[in-house]
Parts: sequence; C-alpha cells; structure tokens
Amino acid sequence: MSKLHAFITASMSTRYTLETSGGRQLTLSIGVSNAELDNLLLQHQAKCYAYLTAYNPQSTTLSTVENEQRHQQLCSELDQRGFRYLTGKAIPDTGEWEPETCVFVFDMPHSDVLELCQAYAQDGAVVGALESVPKLIFTNPILLEEFRILLNVGKR
Repeated sequence: MSKLHAFITASMSTRYTLETSGGRQLTLSIGVSNAELDNLLLQHQAKCYAYLTAYNPQSTTLSTVENEQRHQQLCSELDQRGFRYLTGKAIPDTGEWEPETCVFVFDMPHSDVLELCQAYAQDGAVVGALESVPKLIFTNPILLEEFRILLNVGKR
C-alpha cells in the first residue's frame, strides 16, 4: 500500500474527538455534518477551525514522552500566537496506531495550518467551517502532488 493510500485510509477511519466545556466529548468524522460542531463554533463566535497534531511526524512512531513534548511545544506556539483551542484525541477505528493528542483550533487561517503542520512534519489536518463538513487537507507537499497526479490519471 502506498503512503498516500495508507494516509487517506487511516484518516477516513479515524474519530476526531475534542473535550468541550462541561466535560462533554464531541466527535468529528471527515465528510459528516455535525450540528454539535456548528453549535460549538457559534458558542465560541468562530467561523472555522483546524484539527491538528504534533504527534508521530510523517507517521513515524515516537515515544510517549517525545510525542507529549511535541504536543506541549505546539500548544505553547498556539498560545504565543493568541489562538483559542481545545484538546482532543484522534482515535483510529482500526486500532493500527495509538490515539494521538490533538488540538482543535478556532479561526486558524489556512496559511497557519499549513505552516504549523509542516513545522511539525504532519501529512495533513482536518479543517472545516460553520455549516460545512470536516475536510481532510494534505499538508505534506509530496503527498499532495501524488494525490493531484492520481486525480489526473486517465484525463486527457
């Protein structure tokens, strides 16, 4: 299986959770609308979001200690930039990898999503906006190019 195929398959079969105020858990799935998510965005007066991690760069498994250090570094960077965020976990449905601690960032511009994902060597992120479904984006330029080539196969 190619890295592109493995990344898309893993991303599509993952539950993206976050802890909301009051200790409630909200779960996002790529391509699935979610009224609770829209309510959360309205509650925080946000128009869009990004869900990303610093764990396991480019699918390379790191130790728990290394991953937690990377997560704390990402949170510090978000704090310095003034972003509001909640924490959560990306939980694979297949159990092929351990859940990863993530951040759900309110109103993060696309350029910042790309910059941080590339700084933490992440292949992608989940993004969305009010009244739209969560979407997977590629932040690894090599995977993005492979995906573009795949889409153009057979088109002439």
